[in-house]
Amino acid sequence: MSILSDRLKELRKKKGLTQKDLAEIIDVNRVTYTNWENGKRTPEPVKIVELATALDTTVDYLLGKTNVNYFEQANILLNELENNSNKRELSNEELERLLTIREEMMKNIDTIFSIGQKKFNMSDEEIAYFKFLILTKYLENNRE
Repeated sequence: MSILSDRLKELRKKKGLTQKDLAEIIDVNRVTYTNWENGKRTPEPVKIVELATALDTTVDYLLGKTNVNYFEQANILLNELENNSNKRELSNEELERLLTIREEMMKNIDTIFSIGQKKFNMSDEEIAYFKFLILTKYLENNRE
């Protein structure tokens, strides 16, 4: 088994999904997905991105480039902050964790775009434009 197949199985089970459920979410047949999870085949790069999205993780975590699931870490930290009833300022440790999560998310975005650039033969200008659109949408959604 590979890191990818182990992590697919781990994250799928953590989300309470069957192989069939996850296969339907990313629009492949169950046998194809089962082959990925059993390490018999490797998904196309675009499907790895879809898997990471469906499993609330990063491409780097799925591929074993990092052992930290930054989506999970972000959710833990956000829950801790939401439960902080006195709304105190963030500690240096919490700020450091947020910065690390932000950096890893940016790396993941870069990985996704490099896969897209190769798969769809996109120019650097097109990639920069799509990054701009995503950043703009993110900022719109996170205004208070």
